[in-house]
Amino acid sequence: MAKQFLKTHCIHCHGEKKQKGKLALHEVSFDFTKTETSDMWLEILEQLTAGDMPPPDEKEQPSQAERNVVVEWIDRQLLTAGSGLAYRKKLLSPDYGNWVNHEKLFSGEIKTPPFSPSRLWRFSTEIFSHKGFGKSKSPFSYVTPERGIRDYAAMSVADQSTVQMTMIVADSFLVEREKRGDFADFLDDKPMPEEQVLVEVIRREHIRVIGRYPNKDEQEKYITFLKKSIKTGGNLDGFKTTIKAMFLSPESIYRMEFGLGEVDEHGRRHLSPDELAHAIAYALTDHKPDNNRFIRDALQKGKLKTKEEVARLVRQLLDEQLTTGNWNRKDLPRIMRFFDEFFGFHRAGGVFKDNDRRHAEKINQWNTAMLIHDARMLIEHVLKNDKNVIAELLTTNKYFIGHPGDNEYAREHYEKQIAEITDPGFVEGQVEKRRGQIRRDFNFEDMPEKAEKALVAARRDAEKTVAVYKAALDKGMYRHPNFPFSGKGRGIADLLYIEPYNLPSNGRHGEQKWNWPLEQPLEMPKEQRAGLLTHPAWLAAYSLNEGNDPIHRGIWVYKRLLAGVLGDVPPDVDAAVPIDPHKTLRERMEPLRAERCWKCHHKVNPLGEPFELFDDWGRYRKQIYFDESGEVYMRRDNQFDRKLKEGKLTTRKVDASGKIAFSGDPKVDGEVKDAVEMMHRLGHSDRARQSFIRHLFRYFMGRNEMLSDSKTLIEAEKSYSDNGGSFKALVVSLLSSDSFLYRR
Repeated sequence: MAKQFLKTHCIHCHGEKKQKGKLALHEVSFDFTKTETSDMWLEILEQLTAGDMPPPDEKEQPSQAERNVVVEWIDRQLLTAGSGLAYRKKLLSPDYGNWVNHEKLFSGEIKTPPFSPSRLWRFSTEIFSHKGFGKSKSPFSYVTPERGIRDYAAMSVADQSTVQMTMIVADSFLVEREKRGDFADFLDDKPMPEEQVLVEVIRREHIRVIGRYPNKDEQEKYITFLKKSIKTGGNLDGFKTTIKAMFLSPESIYRMEFGLGEVDEHGRRHLSPDELAHAIAYALTDHKPDNNRFIRDALQKGKLKTKEEVARLVRQLLDEQLTTGNWNRKDLPRIMRFFDEFFGFHRAGGVFKDNDRRHAEKINQWNTAMLIHDARMLIEHVLKNDKNVIAELLTTNKYFIGHPGDNEYAREHYEKQIAEITDPGFVEGQVEKRRGQIRRDFNFEDMPEKAEKALVAARRDAEKTVAVYKAALDKGMYRHPNFPFSGKGRGIADLLYIEPYNLPSNGRHGEQKWNWPLEQPLEMPKEQRAGLLTHPAWLAAYSLNEGNDPIHRGIWVYKRLLAGVLGDVPPDVDAAVPIDPHKTLRERMEPLRAERCWKCHHKVNPLGEPFELFDDWGRYRKQIYFDESGEVYMRRDNQFDRKLKEGKLTTRKVDASGKIAFSGDPKVDGEVKDAVEMMHRLGHSDRARQSFIRHLFRYFMGRNEMLSDSKTLIEAEKSYSDNGGSFKALVVSLLSSDSFLYRR
């Protein structure tokens, strides 16, 4: 079978007469126990899995079924021979999640009962921040890539640096408590405390460090250790040593998921109620179960034993708390964190944009924090509606801009502002308010001239405020009301940052040229925006310092929406795009169509180039300008206006065309004119929906999916679809699935 496959599809390029890439397969060995043989077949396996062999320009391509048969055969031979351990370890990384065959996962042919491996899952930095150790720096850090799902159980180990940092945390924690006098009973000039005091101390410290009271055996163990430590080093050092021992216990560093419940006929162990309480708590929050009243009550009442009870609890949590809490501190924070990690727009502020460019290109304020906030408000809105969530996130043209996300709060604050500012006594009231501040400020003592200038400035500011509000109201416009920082909304002072939406910006005292909608989301032009991938926050996050990044945008679409597989980039490949100011970015990327590059770039470039519909600030554009010397002209300031008026600029229509392939649906695959069309095509596709579900699975399970998880994924997709595209139903299905409930 493998010989025939090689003969039909490979040997004419890698045979005796012709050996592309110095690879010969006409006499390949089948003895997988030999290192050189297994290495050769590993290379073949990776090329087949990534779809890079045979090359895409070959006329005779194997069917997906033929390819799958050979891939499975190679994998089975490697496993039988005990080879390919490094390869298997690599497949645990989130970067290789898609290497599990997508079609097979959702085919329904896999009947293996799902489960997750028994494991220790190291705590995350976010969980540590809520453990009550003051301002101590987390000893836990991610080793996963910044772009993607980060909290992977298999990759989160407690190495030497973790242990060292844990000891530093323990020392800092103890020093602060000693300063507060917490250890008065253990001073060295006192006798060893009585037995009951030792018991109470062990119980108190155990729940503080571990998060629960010790059982009888643990209590005895720590009391014995405490007594020995006191005899060796004295009361105080003995007490501190015992607490440090608690910090080094596995439960202080790891979440335990062994499956301590009943064993079923398949040898799978059900999570115990206590394990389930912790698993659900850490799937949705950063706190231990006791901090959530719903989880605590379910555990105390013995209602965390069955699949149905788990589903009921998760549904209750989502119904009650999905979008509740402070705008920046949600009750279920890991829900929004998933969307951050999946889409990656929260990293927009990490892409440096030069201030000189910003001024020249008429970006009055580059405020990525506000763009990110807008994107999160959109996600929250879609989650509240809970209908066709995946398609809505990928295709909607309804955005939040300069808005807290809560229409009731927005109107309440707006009407309060209008009433206050249009009151005849507003100006004098502001002056009096400033006068009171001056009286309390020692910087104005015995400085009447400085105080008078401050009062004049206060009057001027108040009069300007009245004027700009009146001007907007006279035009029938809503004036942006300057939202404060509060539990209900992020502080949004003005509309200076909105240029990336192709909207005219204004400062606090500037003329408002855009009628800011009080009720949001608002509809953006349908030909300009379609979902989060055309949102300025996402476009900025996947851009470069001085331009767009179509390659990484294409990789994102290929991996996240098409479940695509990319092989490793050869170390000797120079992926730099040539610099030429006379050419557009798309023209400069032409060298990537060379044979060696195009093997991978044919998968991603046609998916990334449609986003050329926008500049790297996120602004929609129809054309690119060139100056008298034929160089791309990026300025949009007064100099641009002058040159345009004088006819010194020429234009060329933006080429944002691209192509969708590999979706598995002929109605989805094909040419697209731009990113908006592409997102509408992809956003409603089966492939994008299933790929989204695969990533959500990884986020909650802390691992890549296996073929044995097929039933879990199929049931999750069915639950989502049967409930009108409900995200809640999708989460309930995953968190009550066998993959979540069972260990083996």
